[in-house]
Amino acid sequence: MNGSENGDDKYYYNNYNYNMTHNELDRHVNLATVAMVTGLISVPFCFFMNIGIILGGIAVVLALLSRGSQPKLLPQAKKGIIYGTIGIVVGYFVLISSFYHVLTDPTYREQLNQMSEQMNGESFDDMLKELGVTTDQ
Repeated sequence: MNGSENGDDKYYYNNYNYNMTHNELDRHVNLATVAMVTGLISVPFCFFMNIGIILGGIAVVLALLSRGSQPKLLPQAKKGIIYGTIGIVVGYFVLISSFYHVLTDPTYREQLNQMSEQMNGESFDDMLKELGVTTDQ
């Protein structure tokens, strides 16, 4: 037969390829599964304090490490890379757009100044002036 008991290389329960990618005792499968779950978690967390960027990076690294000496990545690892990359890209987009809005929109800048005064005792604009950064506002 073609390397499987069913006569084709699709994933069935009694197929070698299916059992190889779903074996819970294999550390490569466990690592790929953790990468997939971490990548999935990174997508919604990219809207909370840049945690999605960190989790997305961890997911990509774990997915690449799960390959080991195998010629191909496991399906879980491929999904981990995709989800982790989405988490990284969306996380950086949210970060950059937040900085852009704070630096260009006066209402956001005023809110940031008020919060900074409450937390630090001086406004965000004063902190920027101490660092030598000048803005148009």
